[in-house]
Amino acid sequence: MNLVLLSRAEAEAGRLPAGDARVTHLLKIVGVKTGSTFFAGVANGPRGLATVTDAGDGLRFSTVWETVVQARLPLAFIIGLPRPQTAKKVLFELTALGAAEIRFFKSAKGDPAYATATLWRDGEWRDDVLRGAEQAFSTLLPEVAVHETLDAALEASRKSLPSGYVKVAPDVYEAASPLGPQFAGKPGAAIAIGPERGWSDRERESLKKAGFGLVHLGDRVLRVETACVAAGAVALAGMGCWRKHGV
Repeated sequence: MNLVLLSRAEAEAGRLPAGDARVTHLLKIVGVKTGSTFFAGVANGPRGLATVTDAGDGLRFSTVWETVVQARLPLAFIIGLPRPQTAKKVLFELTALGAAEIRFFKSAKGDPAYATATLWRDGEWRDDVLRGAEQAFSTLLPEVAVHETLDAALEASRKSLPSGYVKVAPDVYEAASPLGPQFAGKPGAAIAIGPERGWSDRERESLKKAGFGLVHLGDRVLRVETACVAAGAVALAGMGCWRKHGV
């Protein structure tokens, strides 16, 4: 945990209650005490340096906040719904990487039971998103949704994303060109990652109709979570998102 995420109300109150997992981590793992400092942030808001004013009953603190909120990265994903443990990795890693939008869909070749897991039914996925942001020293949380079909996810993405985004779908079996050159000079990227058992023929047609080009990351078949991170990193580097580096 490189940053503690707070709600706006918690930030304004300058207090976390005893028994809160964040308090336990700060006291027992980080070893903060009165006078210690830690990095905090408001979800989708500013980051700041917090100073502990009282560590007796819970944690009280005062914070000096940044005046500028970290910029979102122009990166969106559409992903065939994987098994819950894989989905947790994807949510964590893509949040840490800086994805602004993550849309899962129930794929033709996927297991229908994945969508009924407690990860989605009980909203457990939010924990992985929060952990990903805290790991990345970021307050920015992606929009996350689960759609009934790829077509529904594509339509939602079309409505939410600005124009000019380059659209690609890694496909080791039918792609003719490598992932990479497409991103130069583009304002953003939308990347569709197939499910664990691959794209169906109908899904490939839907992707092409929606303007997604089939590309490859070499001749190896990658895990969903690996493909997501690899494709996202290539896209961000290709668009020049890391040329201006700062913390």
